[in-house]
Amino acid sequence: MADRDGGGSSGWLGFIAGIALLAVIALGVIAYTGGFNRAQETAELEIEAPDIDVDAPDIDLPEPAPAPSLPPTATPAPTPEPAPATTP
Repeated sequence: MADRDGGGSSGWLGFIAGIALLAVIALGVIAYTGGFNRAQETAELEIEAPDIDVDAPDIDLPEPAPAPSLPPTATPAPTPEPAPATTP
């Protein structure tokens, strides 16, 4: 069998390099879209409506329905008495 005599880089080095590359790409995208110096935008809204005073109408509502009653409960069954002991 062949021995591993090569001096190849470890997997961790590639992993760290990949993370660094993704961080550089993310920072580039944020800088390109203006994310670092974006001013806070606010919206202003003004509504002008006439002052109208309207009295609420008097409505005679019917009486509410009576509350439902609970169904009758069953009385618990009496506890049975133990069977008499049998003697041989």
